[in-house]
Amino acid sequence: MSASSPEPPRLDLSFVRRGGRTVIDRRLFAWPFVLTRSFHTDVARPDVLSVILQTGSGAVHGEDRLAQRFTLHVDAAVSITTQGATSVHRAEPGVRAMEQVLLRVERGASLDYRPEPRILFPDAALCQVLELDCAQDVSALVTDAFTMHDPNGLGRLFRELDSTLIVRRSGEEPMLIDRMHLRNPAAAAFKGHRAFGSAVLMRPQRQDLAAIRLRLADALACVGGLYAAASLLPDSAGIGVRLAACEMQQLRAGFDAVAAVHRDIDLGARAAQAPSASATARPTAA
Repeated sequence: MSASSPEPPRLDLSFVRRGGRTVIDRRLFAWPFVLTRSFHTDVARPDVLSVILQTGSGAVHGEDRLAQRFTLHVDAAVSITTQGATSVHRAEPGVRAMEQVLLRVERGASLDYRPEPRILFPDAALCQVLELDCAQDVSALVTDAFTMHDPNGLGRLFRELDSTLIVRRSGEEPMLIDRMHLRNPAAAAFKGHRAFGSAVLMRPQRQDLAAIRLRLADALACVGGLYAAASLLPDSAGIGVRLAACEMQQLRAGFDAVAAVHRDIDLGARAAQAPSASATARPTAA
């Protein structure tokens, strides 16, 4: 996949634009991944293909080595989510599960990648790498989130979470490497929050990212029980958002607010680029 993602992909999907719609032109998957029918359900964006990823196991185990690759070719438009929150179960001492996701987004393409959160059970250990490699003019929203759960109600936490986000433009050197490494955390460190997430918005460089950041901040401020902040990425390449909430409900509401702003900007940009009715109408005889 890449230097940061050495595992061969067990899920490998490629998307192309044909006849005004996006379709899958490469569909390779192995256990535990399952891919069923995809859909075109967005009335405002009929070109967008909606994909729901599933797993046969429904969970991540300590021995798992899971790699995924998604390639969006020129002008493809894809929305990707998962069947539900994914449990990460305990791992034996010295063992941790590995997850790697590579997102390649080519010129003019649009990606909405919003998998459901990871649920970290007591003694879970997970190392994940999420890499976004996109062209200069793409529109992309990529999110990641986790929460904690002890089924016995004893307040036990996960053992380790090592999470890395890499953002680059067209195969160049990374413009952003964001790493979070938590090992044997104490409950007090989370200050009552149990759900955490991040989002990255990549916008065409001609857009006013400072104004978009303010819109995001206003939208997030309207979500109760959510602590969030939005900031410009290096070289004003995009916008990064951090979120923390007491429960997943507030975190999901925060992601919904980010996605609503992202979608509104996309639809506005498409409307501005579309030729007006008067410009496209044929002249009629007097």
